[in-house]
Amino acid sequence: MRLFAAILISLFIGCPVAAQGGAADLVIINGDVRTLDREKPRAGALAVRGNRIVFVGSDADARKFIGEGTRLIDAGGKLVMPGFNDSHVHFMAIGNKFSSLNARELQRPEEFYEQLRFYVRFLPKGRWILGSGASKELVASLTPAEIDRIAPDNPLFVYAADPTEAIANSAAKKIAGLADVKEGVTFSEIDLARIARRVPADHIRRWSEIAETASNYAASYGITSVQDTDSDARADVYRELGAAGRLKTRIYDCSSLTGWFSDQIPPPRNEPGEMVRTGCLKGFHEGDDEWTPRLREQVLAADKAGWQVAVHAIGSKPNSIVLDIFEQAVKANGKRDRRFRIEHAEGILARDLPRLGRLGVVVSIQPHLFGRGAGYATGYYHSLVGNGSLAALGSDAPMTAFDPLLGLNFRSAGQGFSLPDSVRGYMTGAAYAEFTEAVKGKLVPGMLADIVILSQNIFATTDLQINEAVVALTIVDGRVVYERK
Repeated sequence: MRLFAAILISLFIGCPVAAQGGAADLVIINGDVRTLDREKPRAGALAVRGNRIVFVGSDADARKFIGEGTRLIDAGGKLVMPGFNDSHVHFMAIGNKFSSLNARELQRPEEFYEQLRFYVRFLPKGRWILGSGASKELVASLTPAEIDRIAPDNPLFVYAADPTEAIANSAAKKIAGLADVKEGVTFSEIDLARIARRVPADHIRRWSEIAETASNYAASYGITSVQDTDSDARADVYRELGAAGRLKTRIYDCSSLTGWFSDQIPPPRNEPGEMVRTGCLKGFHEGDDEWTPRLREQVLAADKAGWQVAVHAIGSKPNSIVLDIFEQAVKANGKRDRRFRIEHAEGILARDLPRLGRLGVVVSIQPHLFGRGAGYATGYYHSLVGNGSLAALGSDAPMTAFDPLLGLNFRSAGQGFSLPDSVRGYMTGAAYAEFTEAVKGKLVPGMLADIVILSQNIFATTDLQINEAVVALTIVDGRVVYERK
């Protein structure tokens, strides 16, 4: 009996690592893995089981996790990093930009087809593509068969500059009962009206479709998490989408501070591993003295109730007032890990910088704005760090470009952001800003499997070449959600 037990033990010890815990669902080998873990910053491979990373190390050891059902991804030497976390977006507004195709600036058929392809990449099947402004010449030059080939599953209805003409594909005509109309352009006002009537009345407000579009778009940029600072209490929409398996983005919902006072905002749901989390309320201050007492009342009440509070502030005066209010909240409600946030924080005075660190305020800033001459003083980033504050980076999309690689390229505009600094701002900094640093922002065992593979190693390029890189693959929650064709 003892001999038998000894044999079993020896067999178990001799088994590959994976055999002890089961095969991985996904293994990435032959990569330049940047973990963002200071103790082990680089590796060649990793393994994922479920939605968690279970191994980071060498190719040889990663192969031990390969089983019959394992998806093996050869990164081909490409850069593998944690997924980008955009700390400040208007998520529904991003998706809503796809609700209308502006054809006014399109002159040639190729331009129209290219725009149509772009829309179809991100819109869920069945979502209408509406638009207006197509010239008579453009309308006449389009090929119905090509439109149908590009958009077979999305009804298309684009008015021309002359409202008696429109572009409609076969999917739209079928819904309108006009399948027998072979032309790609309808000239009959009766036919136009029939199609227009079949566009759902709530098309513009079909929030789940809008959210899914934004999520698809985010995945194409390697963005695996966003902090939605303008959600209008859409967390339930996001959760519905997640329950249907159609959400490709982790979302931290930052709803209206005023809305919370109006009982429009449900209690927080803030488990770090969830796809959709609520825990943040956002207010505004733009220098109006009359608004200060009301904002103070709201911040102190929300902070007392345990919410994280973020405040939009641009200009020296608003930033100073917001910091005053934060100090008053700490004095009134006691010390805790609250991580107050200032969104943008442009124009903050040098004398206020030490207060940021003392209060533990997270500054959510947008490097995209550095290149547009926004109100950030030279050396702002280093001043922040030197005073003990922490920066989380984001885009403010759709006000600016959503692409984090573009943000990385703008980082140095008088700010002294190194590339590693900026990458951490989009990953570990952004995770800290939403209380998820224990599960996000690094590629180490136990962390969520939110991963991006880039087409080239941005750490081995010049600044001007960074935005030439593209996302090759995006993984969220252990699932491949985007793969560049």
